[in-house]
Amino acid sequence: IALAALDLFAEKGFETTSISSVAEAAGIGKGTVYEYFTSKEELIFCGLLAWCDEMEQGMEELFCTIKNPEELMRKYVHAMMEAYVYDPRTVKIMLSIFQIMLKNDEMVPQNQLFRKMFDAIRKSLVDILLEGVSNGYFKPEIAKDAETIVINLFAYLDGIGFHYLMNTEGVDWKKQVDDDCFG
Repeated sequence: IALAALDLFAEKGFETTSISSVAEAAGIGKGTVYEYFTSKEELIFCGLLAWCDEMEQGMEELFCTIKNPEELMRKYVHAMMEAYVYDPRTVKIMLSIFQIMLKNDEMVPQNQLFRKMFDAIRKSLVDILLEGVSNGYFKPEIAKDAETIVINLFAYLDGIGFHYLMNTEGVDWKKQVDDDCFG
């Protein structure tokens, strides 16, 4: 249900998507949606979590054979950027969530779900950095700053992603990421 809703939110926008259209897309009755979700806001947050879980599982399967932490970090960052810039749902959904959180202070509990999702991704990247330090691939001082490095990496990738989306012909996100993060 939540994943069907996510597609509709991305296609039509959060404000204009009705619970009835979500039910129809999921092939269920409107009342069934309310058995699982109390609001559209809860539905979008749960959909986002389910979507990220699917992506995370796909990444784990894809990367389980990579032993070099630098190569693993590069693949992980590229996969995140590709989801961001090539899946049109990503930006639309993220903007919808930001709008919901900015408009409604009561969304703090869902904001915790949002944080939980990013914490899982952040933890994966921090773990890659720490493993790279312990295996001698990365400098030891990275260990004490791993959390900050990953948070700054997210901010950097968001910026590059937005610049790319605003100017797809003028910004080569792969070159930027490879040169700045791995060059």
